[in-house]
Amino acid sequence: MSQGRSALSVSEITAQIKGQIESQFSRVWVQGEISNFKHHSSGHMYFTVKDAGAELRCVMFRGFNQSIHFKPEDGMDVFLQGKVTVYEPRGQYQLMVQLMEPAGIGTLFLAFEALKKQLQSEGLFDPSLKKPIPPLPKKVGIVTSRTGAAFQDMTNVLGRRAPYVEVVLRPALVQGDGAAADIISGIQELMNTPDIDTIIIGRGGGSLEDLWAFNEEQLARAIHACHIPIISAVGHETDVTISDMVADLRVPTPSAAAEMVAPSVEDLHGQINHFMIQLDRSIKTQLHRIWQKVDHLSDRHALQNPQQKLDRQNEKLSILHHELSMAMTHIISLAKTKLKGFEKELSVLSPFDILHRGYSIGFTQDGRIIRKADDVEDGDAFTLKTGKGEFEAEKKKSRGDED
Repeated sequence: MSQGRSALSVSEITAQIKGQIESQFSRVWVQGEISNFKHHSSGHMYFTVKDAGAELRCVMFRGFNQSIHFKPEDGMDVFLQGKVTVYEPRGQYQLMVQLMEPAGIGTLFLAFEALKKQLQSEGLFDPSLKKPIPPLPKKVGIVTSRTGAAFQDMTNVLGRRAPYVEVVLRPALVQGDGAAADIISGIQELMNTPDIDTIIIGRGGGSLEDLWAFNEEQLARAIHACHIPIISAVGHETDVTISDMVADLRVPTPSAAAEMVAPSVEDLHGQINHFMIQLDRSIKTQLHRIWQKVDHLSDRHALQNPQQKLDRQNEKLSILHHELSMAMTHIISLAKTKLKGFEKELSVLSPFDILHRGYSIGFTQDGRIIRKADDVEDGDAFTLKTGKGEFEAEKKKSRGDED
């Protein structure tokens, strides 16, 4: 380099470019087609917008992209609002996006299809997860606009068809910014309201933009997480939203929701009459069976001549009495035999049997047995008992060892 020339470092020239660009493009709107879209695990979004002649790198940080009302995808035409910044380590400029909006109906349809595909892959539309609608609800919660025609239609239908149902309205926005969040809050409030059997969310018909709140991912996940069955009644019969697909039951209109949520009084009366007819038939059928059984039994000989049945029973009773008597006689005979055997055994051990063998027993005057010589004094009288009688005796004197 020739002496006398001054040169800027790469960092210095980049810093100057950064200052010029960021001061001039601090707030711009850009329209383009999304490509190379990546939603990072950190929550940040990285992508490129392009047209026929150029492309622009973009980043949308998590704090900003949480307000997006649709799911971005490659090929969508979008409006982006943000500021142009320079990433100095690489010398690259990029658009730091703060707001993203779809550029038209076609883009909204692409966003709808992208979210539908994602939620379907996660199983949120699985029919096996649909909760059954209670057949006879007592309290129904409704999330819709208080002033809209949808609420008036539902209350009119329920009042006419099912006046026994209590209606709880949770007013909510059904269109525009914040509508999806308000509907989610309404669902959560009704979930915590005692005795709510079913929840209806809905509104009247409209354009795709008008109904877009019911196509937002957060609302779809709130419907899926609700433990109370939800009926989705959005728009007209041809309108289908993401909420319709996730809900436990989709009906074409709010009026149809009011008709589906509870049976009419006339229907209930018809069911009761039907049950009464079935019950009457069942009772008559049972009576006929009983009568046939009685008729069959009455044809039997025993019922035609009851005296024969009594005679047979008396005959059985006589046989049983004879058998009982024989058994008692046998038992008594055995008992007597055993008793005589016991008497013989006792007689062998009896002291009287010993006396009959020639022995005798002496008793003092007061009845005590004389066991040794000094139990009586010389000259005392005592009784001597033998096997065949007893007689009085007198002690003369003791003989032998008295021990």
